[in-house]
Amino acid sequence: MPSSDKGLKSPTDKPSRFDFGPVADTYDKWYETAEGAMYDRLEKKAVSRYLPRDVHRMKLLEVGCGTGHWSRFFADRGFEVTGIDISENMIRVAQSKAIENASFQVADAHCLPFADGAFDVSAAITTLEFVRGPDLVLQEMVRCTRRPGGQLVVGVLNALAPLNRNRQRNPESLYSKARLFSPRQVTQLLELYGPTRVVTAGFAPRSRPLLWLSPFTDTINHLLHLPYGVFIAAKVIL
Repeated sequence: MPSSDKGLKSPTDKPSRFDFGPVADTYDKWYETAEGAMYDRLEKKAVSRYLPRDVHRMKLLEVGCGTGHWSRFFADRGFEVTGIDISENMIRVAQSKAIENASFQVADAHCLPFADGAFDVSAAITTLEFVRGPDLVLQEMVRCTRRPGGQLVVGVLNALAPLNRNRQRNPESLYSKARLFSPRQVTQLLELYGPTRVVTAGFAPRSRPLLWLSPFTDTINHLLHLPYGVFIAAKVIL
């Protein structure tokens, strides 16, 4: 996720809607909770549906890589990952993980420091909600992705999910600073660049004792094409 660390120039006054720098050292603790681990599995399952099957030597750009949590997932899938984030603290944590086949650097997603068509895949997971100019970020991702045949992979928090709406009501929460998207809005953002597919995921029971049912409830809701999961995964072929 991006942050508003000082010292970086951007086409926008503040590149990010929330400063993730101060929470860099504790950010990954969410994934250590039962709830966080379950949502993480469901979200990665959804994103996996949209990744190329044969990724040998494919280069992937991850925009808003944060602590490198998703970078490790992409690297484990076989990609050569380049992660960027505007937060120096987030990049420091990501680099400390020494993820094989992954490198990290501080950069502004609104003005990416890469050549046209440098990557086979560009991904942004829970990033567009926090940047000031999601349209501009997508344009930069498209510019840096090879055409034809490259693809964008996007994951965002769902504006239609009751859980996300409840989270936004807490003024101290990072969710209160986020711009959430509906599945239709994600489609509208991406279909400008090519054929687009969108799926919602993260249909987990709210009761902790029932969390173990999440894979079943998620699969059922996916088959029913319900739009209320907490997470939206999407891809567009350029």
